[in-house]
Parts: sequence; structure tokens; C-alpha cells
Amino acid sequence: MNTKEIAKALRRNISGIVIWEKILCYNLVLLITPCYFIFEMSVVRPTIVAKYNMGALKHTLHMICSTFCFLNVVGNMIYSIVIDTKVKITVESNSYCKICKIRRPEKAWHCKTCNVCILKRDHHCFFFSRCIGLRNQRYYVLYLGYVFISMIYSLYYNYYYVVTKFEEDDMVLSAYRVINPFLRYLIPEPMGIKDLYMFFLFLNTGLVIWSGGLFYFHMMNVLNGLTAHEFKKDFSVDWEMKKNNFLSVFGVKWYWAVIMPFAESPLPQDVDMKCQ
Repeated sequence: MNTKEIAKALRRNISGIVIWEKILCYNLVLLITPCYFIFEMSVVRPTIVAKYNMGALKHTLHMICSTFCFLNVVGNMIYSIVIDTKVKITVESNSYCKICKIRRPEKAWHCKTCNVCILKRDHHCFFFSRCIGLRNQRYYVLYLGYVFISMIYSLYYNYYYVVTKFEEDDMVLSAYRVINPFLRYLIPEPMGIKDLYMFFLFLNTGLVIWSGGLFYFHMMNVLNGLTAHEFKKDFSVDWEMKKNNFLSVFGVKWYWAVIMPFAESPLPQDVDMKCQ
């Protein structure tokens, strides 16, 4: 197989990956996330309200907090996907991309999947079918943060929801049966819908750990001024540098950015350019 044939094969493989990424991305935005919120609001919430006699004030607070988390998850997710962070113009630099035929800034790298150079490229997100870089890193990190908060919040309520489906020690037996499926041959009671509830509770717990780990990893990289492929570097940063690194991702109006995905929070370099 010659070089041209190898290049064509690689392009076909990348095209196939991109298609699957797009399908996953659209399902995540249009189906999975909204359906999860609708299930929590229309199934879990009424059951808990009826079972535990939740007062009007607590119920209203729950509705506000749930909606706030949902809007931030969806908002930051959409902004992460739609914001373009590729290198658009050539600059004075020693870094040259032979594919894009441009000189690119420091920490800008070419993505084989997106087929463009990305400003301050962190990594290519398979779930979003988009590279995470200078302009959308804020939204990506906040998306992970709000997913983490939402998963903890939903785990708390989902636990009480699942409790309503079991009696006494049945919940413990179901938990053992989900952890070790071989126990279903030793426990006389057949597996049923209750075990599915327990499985989703374990899945919710796993999502808490997964999202929390990702948020911690990327937040530490932000504070240390590192990208995902640089995280192994031994790099000590003082408090002032951590603050500057934080602002370089979340912008000068970070206090609005962390609670409203649509809030404008210019990056320090953008503010400096306007002042010149």
C-alpha cells in the first residue's frame, strides 16, 4: 500500500469517526440530557413530594435548583459545541503547520479529526465532536462542573425515589444482585423492575465519580496553565499565576460566567487589545 492509499484510508476512518461523533453529540444535546431532566421532574419529583410530604417552600426551591442546573448544563454544552476556536489568521511565530499552511500561536495544534489548527488546543472531545481550546474551554469546564453538581443532586433524590420501591431488606438484596449478577441464581426472588431501579442508582453514582474526576482534572489544568497533553509536566505555580490562569479561561467577569453560560466574560488578552 503506497502513501496515497494510506492517506485515503485514514481520511475514510476519520470521516467515519466524525459521523459517529455527530450522532452521539446530537443525541446528547437533543435527547439524553432533556429526557433525563424530564424524567427527574415528571417521575422522581412527584413521587418524592407525595411520599415524604415535602412542603411548598422546599418543593419550590427544588424546582428552582433543578432548573438552574439543567440550564447551565445545556447552555455550557451548546456553547462548547458551537463556538469556533480554530486559528483563522497566520501570526509571527516559529510554529508552522504544513497542512493548514499557516504560522500559529503558541500552544496551537493541528487536530486530525477537525482538520484545522486549534487555538490553545486542550483535546478533542468525542462527545461534543469538537476540539476544546481557547474560546470554548470555559464552557467545557463549567459543563463538567454543573454535570457533577447535577449528578450529586439527582443521586440524593434518586436514592429516596428508589427507597419507595423497596421494602425493608429487599433493597440490600437487590444491590448485591446488581453488583454480582451471579447471586441471582442463589436468591430465590427473580430479578425485576426493582433491580433496574437499583442499577440506575449505581449508574448515577458512577456518573458522580466520572464527572467529578474529569472536572477536577481539567480545573487543575486550568489553574496550572496546562493543556490536557501537558498535565504530566512538573509545573509549580504560585497563587498569583493561578489567578491569572483562571482569568485566562473564564474571563475578567468570571463571577457571571460561572452562573450564566450566556454572560459575556472577555478574556484578558481581548480586553488588552481593545484598550490599545
